[in-house]
Amino acid sequence: MFAVYFLLLLVPLVFFHELGHFLVARWMGVRVLSFSIGFGPVVLEWESGGTQYAIRALPLGGFVRMLGEDPTGEEGGRAELEIDGPLPEDSFPAKAVWRRALIVAAGPIANFILPVVILFVGSLMLDGQVVSNRVGTVLPGGPAARAGLLSGDRILSVDGEEIRHFSDLQRVVSARPGKRVAVVIDRAGQQRDLQMTTDTSVDARLPELGIVDRVGRIQVLPKTQAAIVAVAPDSVAWRAGLRSGDLVTKVDGKPTAGYWQLEEALRRAAGGKIALEVEPIYSAPKTEAVQKLVPEQGTVSPQQDAAPPLHDAAKTHTVQLDVPMTAMPLGIRPSHAVIGRVGPDSPAEKAGLRPGDELLTVDGRPVNSLFEFADIIRRPYDTARAAEGNVGLEGEELIARLNAAVATPFALTYRRAGPDSASVLRADLRLEVEAEKASKRPQLKFGIGEAQRYEAPEMTANPARIGYALDHTRTTMVEQIKVITLTVVGLFRGRVPMKAVGGPIFMAQIASRTADLGWGFFFHIMVWLSINLAILNLLPIPLVDGGQLLFLAIEAIKRKPVSLRTRMVASYVGMGFIFFIFVVVMKNDVERVIESFIQ
Repeated sequence: MFAVYFLLLLVPLVFFHELGHFLVARWMGVRVLSFSIGFGPVVLEWESGGTQYAIRALPLGGFVRMLGEDPTGEEGGRAELEIDGPLPEDSFPAKAVWRRALIVAAGPIANFILPVVILFVGSLMLDGQVVSNRVGTVLPGGPAARAGLLSGDRILSVDGEEIRHFSDLQRVVSARPGKRVAVVIDRAGQQRDLQMTTDTSVDARLPELGIVDRVGRIQVLPKTQAAIVAVAPDSVAWRAGLRSGDLVTKVDGKPTAGYWQLEEALRRAAGGKIALEVEPIYSAPKTEAVQKLVPEQGTVSPQQDAAPPLHDAAKTHTVQLDVPMTAMPLGIRPSHAVIGRVGPDSPAEKAGLRPGDELLTVDGRPVNSLFEFADIIRRPYDTARAAEGNVGLEGEELIARLNAAVATPFALTYRRAGPDSASVLRADLRLEVEAEKASKRPQLKFGIGEAQRYEAPEMTANPARIGYALDHTRTTMVEQIKVITLTVVGLFRGRVPMKAVGGPIFMAQIASRTADLGWGFFFHIMVWLSINLAILNLLPIPLVDGGQLLFLAIEAIKRKPVSLRTRMVASYVGMGFIFFIFVVVMKNDVERVIESFIQ
């Protein structure tokens, strides 16, 4: 299957590229002598309409040969003025410069058209249902929470722009970093107006390419948070037996699918009683060795990822709760700052943190959620990653500089899970930067996962399917072209290491992952490679389409073709450059294969 996926990925890219040349050449009245997919020995060959079609053994490219295209005079061409008389009317050099330029550019254009078709058709087929405009989760402490937005509210508009689905909300808010916005919501059938000021988030996606975006955030999620609670010590809920990390599964015997339903039930029960069926999400350690390890070392064994029980109740039990008239003394809030997982041998484990602990502050600043926590501790890393002096570095030197940037530990305060959860503990968290095994890109490591769980977001019928598909196609194409163009520029400027370049073996390895990741992944890679192929073919390098377009531009300016000698010398230079690139990518591919076996 490895070879099959590789052929399914590469052959369509080559075919559409050459088909672009072929169709426009025929449209312009140029005789096409041969149309070939692949190089090397012929596997299959046939003739139709004066054109020889062939499939060859090595599917790493293809070619379209037109009458007169060879400058040496083969197949009706003419080398400078060595052949007297007019050129055949249906030959390539007999056509006007603009016609030849269209024929040459048609290959890369076809490689731009293919991903447009894939993205548009794929969106029409798969995006009949989209995430609705209902807010599933409001993160505590964020702009939305401060403005009074609640889970379950529907956002109808932001600054007058209609919000039909969650993608609209992301687009509109992202474009307004640090801006005050007017928000219209629907809460239980009634419209309300809210005012909020968006946070400004620095998104250092690809700092080595200069892609560092400032985007707006209001701290909401479309996914519905489960009814996992964090409980304030000595509150009404705490005295009733609830603890941080408890999952409320039923309220008065009725299943509770999300935290917002628990909130509604508590509001309705104000001043009365309510019965909560509760399931602690952490279990006791399974072995005596682990039980001894946890109290003595304040850490979690790599063999056991759970914390001690939060209290001595049974696995599932019922808590009878007297609900006060106001929410403050109740002491229940979402568990966004509760740790759900601590990675073995991670900085968090070395700091003594364990599942069930609730983070309170970082360097004296209150922490409302692990999203906020991650944003705070990532800032020194993101700043160093985008620093001009670090762009273009790679390997151990880059890792060393990034580790120096995060060397100052963060002072944490937190509550320990368990019966003693009223006490506040302190820890120093020292972050680490290491290289990812596959890509060798630096990765910030702190080893904390959240306790909160989420249900799938509410879906709704796409209200404007064609418009949605067009917008999705446009934004994806613009983003991919931007990233790939900056990557190519970064390679020539030394900002992107040559080790990042892959060749046919790397492409085959990516294609082979389709069996595990599905056809959506496959077509995503095809889109990415097709745009790559289009951009690379437009580079002004002899022997590729961009080089021919450069010669045609010079011809248009000088009113005469570039000399044969110049073209031949340029061809040798281009051939040498392409051979160099081929050697580099094959070296990178072989090193990746060797590393995969070693690891």
